[in-house]
Amino acid sequence: MKVILIVFITIFSFNSFAQFEIGFNKEEARDMVAICNSFTFLELYHSDLEILPAGYKKTYTSGMFGMDNKYQVYQKGNVGIINLRGSTAKKISWLENINSAMIPAKGVIKVSGENFDYCFAQDTNAAVHAGYALGIAFLAKDILYQIRIMNIEGINNFIITGHSQGGALASLLRAYLENLPADQMSKGNKFKNYSFAAPMIGNKWFSREYNSKFCDANTSFNVAIKSDPIPSFPLSYNDTASFFKDNLKAFLFDKEAFSLKKSISEGSVLFFEESLKRTVKKFGTSVSEQISKDVGPVILPDYVADINYLKLNNLIEINPVDFPKVLKDPSVVKNDSLVSVYKRGADGHFLNDELYVKESWNYQHKPYNYYVSILKTYFPEEYKALKNKYLAENL
Repeated sequence: MKVILIVFITIFSFNSFAQFEIGFNKEEARDMVAICNSFTFLELYHSDLEILPAGYKKTYTSGMFGMDNKYQVYQKGNVGIINLRGSTAKKISWLENINSAMIPAKGVIKVSGENFDYCFAQDTNAAVHAGYALGIAFLAKDILYQIRIMNIEGINNFIITGHSQGGALASLLRAYLENLPADQMSKGNKFKNYSFAAPMIGNKWFSREYNSKFCDANTSFNVAIKSDPIPSFPLSYNDTASFFKDNLKAFLFDKEAFSLKKSISEGSVLFFEESLKRTVKKFGTSVSEQISKDVGPVILPDYVADINYLKLNNLIEINPVDFPKVLKDPSVVKNDSLVSVYKRGADGHFLNDELYVKESWNYQHKPYNYYVSILKTYFPEEYKALKNKYLAENL
């Protein structure tokens, strides 16, 4: 009888794993970014039925944790999906983002008197974003409970996803879960993650270990619209002290101005680096104090002397979406005198761009635009059939 049971479990486990595809899957990416839009649709329209992909069943929505963090659980066949919400309009949510000083990738965070032992990487030089690490500290216990429930139901394959802050948390959660000891997390669990529009989460030693374990295994992917600035945050400094890293140059200097900066001496650059490190550390301490006022006592490990973030591998770049032609004042078309003054092009639009709403700096970052871009890139027929190419609320 025991032999039969072992054979059954082996076959069941093999079939479950066989259905869990390794590598970037465009259908999975489409479904995951659609699921990421659930929070947006619920906030704007009080229903996410229009955006949720077929075949996925939402089984759990968490309460609010810590810094306005929240997540959902879905199931499709033998796969469980954990969807982490991105930033909200609340101050505490943005404090999580801007608390970008780094802490060791292994240590203890104390929240309201309770210790949260964490390990995001084994390398002792690895360090991670303090705000996002604290976000995981608030979420971890409840997420582990939901995973164990799904394990009991026979689900051992998981996709972790999220947009923006949620995408950063998705990658960091993956690192946390994979580094848990066997008595806390079954080694039979298999994970995969899709992060959309995610900021960076750790230094080069963290990123190297993460890449080696998960990106090289083709089970972790970062999707970014090319003109979205958020995946280049937090601002970093090149620790070679030769020149600013590209993602820092882009925000401090335009291309013409930067050519003049090449004459800056190495000593001046090093001075700037040390000054920036001190500023980030001081700012992080101030932010942590504000967080403690809102969520209760929080004690983080000492900040490390590193501000140099490094992007994770397996970056999937997709094209920006078109910004629609929307008049600032729709009544213009009803005013005959104005219509006669402003000339139109062959497409019927006014040639004077000042009449139209301007694209905001973060328009491409919106979760719905990621959904639209994924469709346009990989599913042109679905994109063509899509009724709403943009959300008016995003303009």
